[in-house]
Amino acid sequence: MRRFPLGLLVFGLVCSSTALAQEEMITDVRVLNAVRTDEETVRSIAGISIGDALRPDTLDVARERLHSAGLFADVNVYWEPYRDGVRVVIAIREKFPWAPVPTFSYSPGNISAGGVLAHGNLFGRGKRGLLGGRISNVDSGFLVVYDDPAFWGSWGFFTVKGKFQSQIIPEYSNVYDLDLPLAPLRKTRLRSYGFDVKVGIAWFRKVRTSFGWNIDQNEVRWSSANEDNPFAVAAFANGTPLAATNARRGNITGNLTFDFRARQHAVMFGNALGFNLEYAAPRWGSELWYWKASAEYEHGIRLWKRHNLILRAGAITGENLPFWSENSAGGTNLRGYLYRQFQGDTHLRTQVEYHFPLFSIWSLDVRGLIFNDAAAIWFRKLPEPTLDGSAYVTRGDGRQFLPPAYLRQGFLRHEDIHTSAGAGLRFYLRSVAVPLVGVDVGNGIGTRDVRVVLVVGA
Repeated sequence: MRRFPLGLLVFGLVCSSTALAQEEMITDVRVLNAVRTDEETVRSIAGISIGDALRPDTLDVARERLHSAGLFADVNVYWEPYRDGVRVVIAIREKFPWAPVPTFSYSPGNISAGGVLAHGNLFGRGKRGLLGGRISNVDSGFLVVYDDPAFWGSWGFFTVKGKFQSQIIPEYSNVYDLDLPLAPLRKTRLRSYGFDVKVGIAWFRKVRTSFGWNIDQNEVRWSSANEDNPFAVAAFANGTPLAATNARRGNITGNLTFDFRARQHAVMFGNALGFNLEYAAPRWGSELWYWKASAEYEHGIRLWKRHNLILRAGAITGENLPFWSENSAGGTNLRGYLYRQFQGDTHLRTQVEYHFPLFSIWSLDVRGLIFNDAAAIWFRKLPEPTLDGSAYVTRGDGRQFLPPAYLRQGFLRHEDIHTSAGAGLRFYLRSVAVPLVGVDVGNGIGTRDVRVVLVVGA
């Protein structure tokens, strides 16, 4: 009698069992170790219900959804025979749902410290609440957020947000043939407060459409020439005009997102594409009229299980953008340059990051990365100059730009494209739902300047 290898026999039995189970009906769904999370919420996130057929990808899809929810430190999903079908067992290890998280960030020109009190699993149903505030030399504020990602267990969601912000906004010249020092020409103090609400539907969990309404009051406290820049004296020889005037902004927003990303601990994979349109007009309570449109793409590639290549690209443009809604680059979104060093009404950007594991200590993962940031940013449309050419005509909404000698309209490839490269560290906690801690060192290519960006907490 011919012998049959034991290993091959076991493999055959497992494959046969799997093949049979894949065609059977799910007759029970059991959740294990759910202490803080309602069991029905776990089943809803997993997308598994009694009466469904167990398909080849059912368990993998459920694991991906549970990992991506951000509520669980570890997830295991498997099946076992049960009555006339199979039982799906979901074993979870929950993250601690809330924590007071101190925050600190440093980028050239922007130093801030504060804290966030966030709860990621309100009522045991995955609702989210956040209180956060920060004090900064240029951008202080306070934020209150309530987010319901599955309204009444449906695919509908809504977010309500209240906010207060106090900023000092610098304005740099984009003319580089004047041998200008690397310092802003004008600084403006702005305070704003308001709220916004957003409602939407997550179609099949991956495609999201939403509409929102935002209203806020913006107060320009002062504008002053920068004493550290001797060119500012010449730029504002007749006095420093306000960069903008007080205004109430009311706008509606529309958003469409295709999000096929998933995350396992520190590794993100899959892709997402999003479009957003913002429109302000008097009918929405606004004293301003403008529109702003943007598109963003992100793609994560998982390599060797724990390595991660992340590609990002984005584009933003608009018309009659208020001073506080103009696009900016520098600091954290263009590492190697100063905070808001570049501004414009049109902005294209790319970012490439390669993350790799270094070592782990208990639940702390330490990872390294190398990156390349790039941005093209410019003013596509500025007002006409005055007759003597010393200033731009003040726009109807009160926006007064830097003088034409220091601010240029139009795109010049050799002056409006900026790139940087560098390396950094990331620290992730697997068992507690807290944001990452990171430090990056970037060099603005061609500038010979090396700058550090540090973020602790949110």
